[in-house]
Amino acid sequence: MRLLKSLTVLAVVLALALPAAAQDRAKAEEVVVAFAAEPRTLLPNTIVDWTTNNMLEHMYDRLVDRDPKTYKPIPMLATSWKVVDGTTWEFVLRTGVKFHNGEPFDAQSVKATMDYLKDPANKTHYAPLYAAVKEVQIVDPQTVRFITEKPWPGLIDRISLGNAILPMPPKALKEQGVQALLAKPIGTGPYKFSQWVRDEKLVVVRNDDYWKGKAQLKTVTFRFIPEFSARLAALMAGEIDIMKDVPPHAVDLVDRSGKATVRATVSSRINYLALVTLNPGPMQDIRVREAIAHAINVDELIQQVLRGRATKMCGPLSSINVDYSPKVQCLKYDVKHAQVLLKAANIDPGRLTLTLDTPSGRYPLDKDISQAIASQLGRIGITVNVVVNEWGTHLDKIKNRKTGDMFFLGWGPALDAQNTIEQLSRTRSPPPSASWIPRSGWRRGRRSSRWWSARSRGSFSGSSTISTGWPTGSTGNPAPTRRCGCTKPRS
Repeated sequence: MRLLKSLTVLAVVLALALPAAAQDRAKAEEVVVAFAAEPRTLLPNTIVDWTTNNMLEHMYDRLVDRDPKTYKPIPMLATSWKVVDGTTWEFVLRTGVKFHNGEPFDAQSVKATMDYLKDPANKTHYAPLYAAVKEVQIVDPQTVRFITEKPWPGLIDRISLGNAILPMPPKALKEQGVQALLAKPIGTGPYKFSQWVRDEKLVVVRNDDYWKGKAQLKTVTFRFIPEFSARLAALMAGEIDIMKDVPPHAVDLVDRSGKATVRATVSSRINYLALVTLNPGPMQDIRVREAIAHAINVDELIQQVLRGRATKMCGPLSSINVDYSPKVQCLKYDVKHAQVLLKAANIDPGRLTLTLDTPSGRYPLDKDISQAIASQLGRIGITVNVVVNEWGTHLDKIKNRKTGDMFFLGWGPALDAQNTIEQLSRTRSPPPSASWIPRSGWRRGRRSSRWWSARSRGSFSGSSTISTGWPTGSTGNPAPTRRCGCTKPRS
């Protein structure tokens, strides 16, 4: 399930030995979670962004979820599904479910949501993800059929991962419009919208009529604290109960503090450097891109920047991906070969200046990794100017194709090959989303980008580089796609 499934078990114990404010929250069944960034919108099925969807999915439900241990699709708002023929999937919907405004959840909800996300006027990031869906047919109030343009066996994977459809209330959508749902989300989830103070916090309160039963916590507040040092200070002071994104150098500090602990788990998320081939110039020469790839020492990045808390990948699929093959060979770090390639491309590295765009705080040590990459390329004479962006600005630059020659980004969840490779390597015009632009980085071959792992060996959170989250099964039912790697105050 969602992030809060990971948090509910902790809420009772985490505040017992903390300052009065934290103890008061425990008594009130409230928890405060700190993130580095706020959601980019509160309108579901619109923007593909982990931070945004993580918070939205406390207020909305999916049709199909994922088992936290096996990662296999399991029922949520849809209780069963089957393939009717080569281009038809049928879903039976759960009865007795209501939206927060009292509207019943039914087949019309699913159809209205699909119509919204596929409408070009809405400019959603989800439209290209479901381009293969020709229409949603209503069989009866509790049964819908997805009619696809051609056979699509991966549909069930698509709707049960991070790009899942989150059904919206059709009457409210029609009568009140999109802006009303943007201002006040109306889902079927375990929590209802209460308040969103831009750049400060998002507050959700318990839905006592939730179809799966009441959640343990009455109130959850997501605070937005961009800087790690400020998040850590808030944790130690008892101002927050859980924080996300703990960089490697701080893990031991947190664990030794006596006030908090760090938990880690394996994740499918990845971080990568995308090499942009959209503009005329050296980056359109595959020899230059291969030279850059050979000049980046991923092992060094992992050991010196990430303190060994990551795993190098030899391609776009992590080992947790069901389609992963251990036979793929890693690209070797080879400075001499990089110089040979640049010479063959008639490029003098001493006269080559590139720009690398990076976020700061979205992924653990993202800025530091980008600066280390710039330093490594400097060893062969290439000058790299690192441009540090606020997360929203970073996504906008990628979406609008305004980045420099390279950019740093993450991708996840990545549990099946199609949902990873297709989105990162398709050659047609990209949709307006950061998540697909990376095709310019490696679509011509794996040598066009560098990857390091989604596989956590330490203590990070929700990011791709080193993802951490609550150990599966120990704190409820965290879904692999919404797992939060965080720290919790120690009782």
